[in-house]
Amino acid sequence: MNVKIDKMPRFFASSEFLGGQHAHQRSSAESEDDLLSSVDVAEVIDQPGEDLLSTAAVLRYCKFRILRPYTRLLAAMGLRPLTLEPTESRCISILGHLHLIQALSFMCMGYFLQYMSCFRRDRGFCYKAKPSYTRSAADVVKTHEQVCYGSLVFSYVLPSLLHLAGYVYALWLFRIRENEQLQNLMERAFLLSSDPNNGPSSQRYLVRVLWLFIGFSIVWVGLSLVGVTIMMFDGSVIFQWLEHSIFVASPLELKYALKILLLFSTLWHDMVQATITASYCLQSQLLTSHLYFLRKKLLQHSLQPLDFMREINEFQNLLEYLNEELAPAVCIFTVVNLSWASAGVMWIFNYDSVDKDTRPIVVVSVLNVLLWILASVAPFIQAARLTSACEKTKRLGHDVRVRPFVYLDVPNEDLDAVLLFTSSLRMQAKLFQVPISGRYLCFLLAGSGITILTLGQCHVFQ
Repeated sequence: MNVKIDKMPRFFASSEFLGGQHAHQRSSAESEDDLLSSVDVAEVIDQPGEDLLSTAAVLRYCKFRILRPYTRLLAAMGLRPLTLEPTESRCISILGHLHLIQALSFMCMGYFLQYMSCFRRDRGFCYKAKPSYTRSAADVVKTHEQVCYGSLVFSYVLPSLLHLAGYVYALWLFRIRENEQLQNLMERAFLLSSDPNNGPSSQRYLVRVLWLFIGFSIVWVGLSLVGVTIMMFDGSVIFQWLEHSIFVASPLELKYALKILLLFSTLWHDMVQATITASYCLQSQLLTSHLYFLRKKLLQHSLQPLDFMREINEFQNLLEYLNEELAPAVCIFTVVNLSWASAGVMWIFNYDSVDKDTRPIVVVSVLNVLLWILASVAPFIQAARLTSACEKTKRLGHDVRVRPFVYLDVPNEDLDAVLLFTSSLRMQAKLFQVPISGRYLCFLLAGSGITILTLGQCHVFQ
């Protein structure tokens, strides 16, 4: 099926080819049966000696190895329809809308159960002994009752609303708008990774890197589940309005059911956030790889300067989508995560003005804080890597200009055009509408380390 050719065609990475011809290839590929698709995927894996893989085989490899599993993950979270086929049945469409309603209901139920059980994501269950007096026949008896404490607005309402807003925004972005940015970006990156010298090794490496981010997200969710479970079984869980309710026939069984629902709804919250954060990291990695493959092809002269400029123009559109469309969802979760991490640190070191008697489980509390910090820092690290790749692309014109043997037959006017084009590029990854760079992250890390060291020397953490 695949045809061997010795040289990369000029139209292979052009925007016209990737915009129109790819759509035709996708539609024809989807119409074939699963047996043919599995054969083409096997070609990518088992035949490293091929000089250049066909476009259809590369697209199928991208689809079956990463795109289809990840879109199914988004569909499980309610962020995409259950199927993307244009001829989906009405029954599947109804099931998809019911699943979305169920996901939203589960999110809201989790927020309500967290407030009902006095469970906060920064420290766990928050109860305070409140004295109460009961009059008996002989005397007045003083007892202590476990009640919730803390600000309703700042401890439960605002964090829950922000968390829900991040999910609703991602839902509007991924499902309602029905854009194909992720699919387009994945296919472009995989097509550019088709190197006649390396064969399919670059594609396999790209798949492993993308799955690595998904694996980290799964580990993060698992550790968060372990922490919440330990907090739940460390002491008794009290649900407001349930202990003294006269309308509940068996409050003990209901309490067990509510604890299980609380655990799974909290797990659902973490899965939703991890999926959205992983989506940002995946697209940042794809854009970084996109620039890396473009740079490599241009330096090897396997990509013409005009095609390179067209690819950079399309890359700028994809980068704008990342900065303007996807980044706000991550920023919303970052605000919530950093607030939970900061409040957790202050609570561990006993700086809470109200809760000064509760002794936290040190290992679980530290793990909880670290998880929120990691969830907040991961997008910034990926954005800094993407910005670094953009800066290297800006210097690419100079690298091409000093390679006279590679571009021996290219006119100097074309090389000067590449130099002027790359030098005028203004591409940066942004979060909170602020350009993210590695030097700023290193400076922030150094400042935080100096602050912690200074406070420790002044016995603040005693």
